[in-house]
Amino acid sequence: MTDELDVTVVGFDELVRGSSALFDAIQKRADKQLESVAEQRANMVRAAVPRVSGRLAASVTAAPSSSGAFAGMGGPDVQYAGWIEFGGTRGRPYMPEGRYLFPIAIAAGQLVEHDMTTITRNEIEGFHWPRPPTITA
Repeated sequence: MTDELDVTVVGFDELVRGSSALFDAIQKRADKQLESVAEQRANMVRAAVPRVSGRLAASVTAAPSSSGAFAGMGGPDVQYAGWIEFGGTRGRPYMPEGRYLFPIAIAAGQLVEHDMTTITRNEIEGFHWPRPPTITA
């Protein structure tokens, strides 16, 4: 005689669906905050770079990216942006850590870490998980 055991797993589909929704919510809020930080940092760089014609400051951009957001400067009409940032010629000493964009962006590290931790914690704490069906025996 064989004893049969009937096992029913309840809630797995809701766990998968809920996890996906939670991760999406965290990603959406994180992306929005990273875009905001990138724009704030870009504004700081615009204010900090030297101005002769204003083209360098105008070339500073912030935009969303596949990994959050980025800030940058330069472009086809402002090819000297790298020289202004890093130096290395014309009596301007080479500074591998940069002068404007890089230091201002790097300084946001702790702010970003704090913001991402807070966003994640708030989304997890406020998340309403899908309810599994009630099983009656």
